[in-house]
Amino acid sequence: MESKIIGYRGVANRNRVIISGHAFEKHKVRDLDPLHGRRRNIKQMLMRFRARPLKRTEVMVKLNGETKKVRTNNRGFFTCEVKHQLTEPGWYPYEIFWKRNHKVFKSEYRLSDEHETGVISDIDDTLLVSHSTRIIRKMALVLFRNAHTRKAIPMLSNWYNQLRNVHDSETPLDFYYVSNSEWNLYDFLNDFFNINELPKGVFFLQSLKKGLRDILKTGKVNSDHKLNSIEFLLKFYPEKTFILVGDNGQKDMEIYSVISSRYSSRVKAVLIRELPYIKNAQRTKKYKETISGFGIPFITFH
Repeated sequence: MESKIIGYRGVANRNRVIISGHAFEKHKVRDLDPLHGRRRNIKQMLMRFRARPLKRTEVMVKLNGETKKVRTNNRGFFTCEVKHQLTEPGWYPYEIFWKRNHKVFKSEYRLSDEHETGVISDIDDTLLVSHSTRIIRKMALVLFRNAHTRKAIPMLSNWYNQLRNVHDSETPLDFYYVSNSEWNLYDFLNDFFNINELPKGVFFLQSLKKGLRDILKTGKVNSDHKLNSIEFLLKFYPEKTFILVGDNGQKDMEIYSVISSRYSSRVKAVLIRELPYIKNAQRTKKYKETISGFGIPFITFH
């Protein structure tokens, strides 16, 4: 397959647009087919972790009539910041291209209302059944299933209902998905969200992994990644409040407790999905008392 650029969904406030992406020398992941079986699914996953990034190469980003040159780093990753004067919240397109071929790659960014409440949500076991704390089951899902055969959490309606309950009976408009999954899985997550008609949002994933052994480490907990991503959003949208959504399986409650202690006036509520196979009622109770102590509703759901 030809070299390609993948532009990720970006974010914009009233002054700036920030977008990012990866440039690849080789990226053999094929388009999703609902008829793919286990063998094809394994091959697709291997290709995601064998993609060859293009280091130190120049790409051009075009948005709002302006073109800006940026250079990828040693992992093929690039980020670009552009000023803008748009005022109407919504999704806006941008293009990426380079000199090595004539292809134009397209993506989009979200201009959010500064005063609307946003949702910062985990993905694994909060929306997508992942068995993150059960390594064998987790790897079976990663290798053998695809976006069509992976399952959303049971009673997904509970996730929506809790969001509406703390947001004046309406579903918020701005969604940011902060996950321990790597950028290798971006296409899979996009497909999964589309198939399950989950709210469109901006992904914040971990650094690209390269190598077959890294598949075994996919989704590995990195508290700094989640904490730093959430703090970035709080600083990028200084007037915005957020609903934080996660589960009790890994470190979401711990991270949300830290955020609540630092930004108590900016957190509208913390929603935690209680996993049926996790028996840690005392731990959940401890974090509920801590977060509620900051005047923030702490709500659990199944």
